[in-house]
Amino acid sequence: MAAFSRGVTSFLHPHAFRLPSTLRATLLNTRLQATRALPPTRQFSASILRRYAAPSRSSYVQADPVLRSVIQTHQPVLLYKEPPRNNYLMKVYAWATVTTGIGLYNFYWVSVLPEGLSFFVAPTYIVIGIAFCAIGIHIYQRPVRRLATLEVVPGYRGGRLQLRLTGRKEPWAKDQVIETDIFNATISEKTGPMLAEIVEANRARQQSITQGLEHLSIPLKVWEIMARWVEQKWTSFFLRFKFAVLQFGIIHVEVDGVKWKIDCTGYLREQGAAVDRILPVE
Repeated sequence: MAAFSRGVTSFLHPHAFRLPSTLRATLLNTRLQATRALPPTRQFSASILRRYAAPSRSSYVQADPVLRSVIQTHQPVLLYKEPPRNNYLMKVYAWATVTTGIGLYNFYWVSVLPEGLSFFVAPTYIVIGIAFCAIGIHIYQRPVRRLATLEVVPGYRGGRLQLRLTGRKEPWAKDQVIETDIFNATISEKTGPMLAEIVEANRARQQSITQGLEHLSIPLKVWEIMARWVEQKWTSFFLRFKFAVLQFGIIHVEVDGVKWKIDCTGYLREQGAAVDRILPVE
């Protein structure tokens, strides 16, 4: 029994499962070779990815004349500059003050209405007052986060091109400068169609009301001139309201989740084509 127990013990001992030395050497060499072969495989895969991913952006940069100019000259290129700020602020705050004043004046009239009027008169004044006050507050917020300039600047120590934004979060604050990767910014819409509509709006407001009336008689000419004058003034008022209240002509540039405003009535390089090429639409 003792011999049998020693045999069982030796059979169950872990060392009893060792393979012959020749097999162990073969398996060990195979494992070492496989382990040493893994890092080169990863490096090769990474190099393949870099080879196919890198040229896409570099070729895009070289194909654009503005970006290529920044790389060659190492000088910033201006893409956008806002219109004169003081005139803009005066117009915006004038519209906002007038609109808010009309709303507050409606509230005043509610308190001085004579008795005996219909039940809907006072609520009508209140609704009109609330609407005008809301429009005025909305106009007051228009100069917030407004860009002064938008530039493409060379990267630091030959790095990637950067986009430099200069603007104010509030009209009374100091200019804030933000630099970000050129591929990290987006725009809300293209500037080309917006500029075309702005040009057409300016043409309609500045068009001569006497053009093409030489062949008409005096009474018809007077009537046509009066009709054109009324139409032009109404169109001008509607366009001003559209610019002031609906913020027509404003495009947003989003950087790191923050939206900045571009006024398309200002300077845009290549009539906005440069911005449309460089910045994608979100």
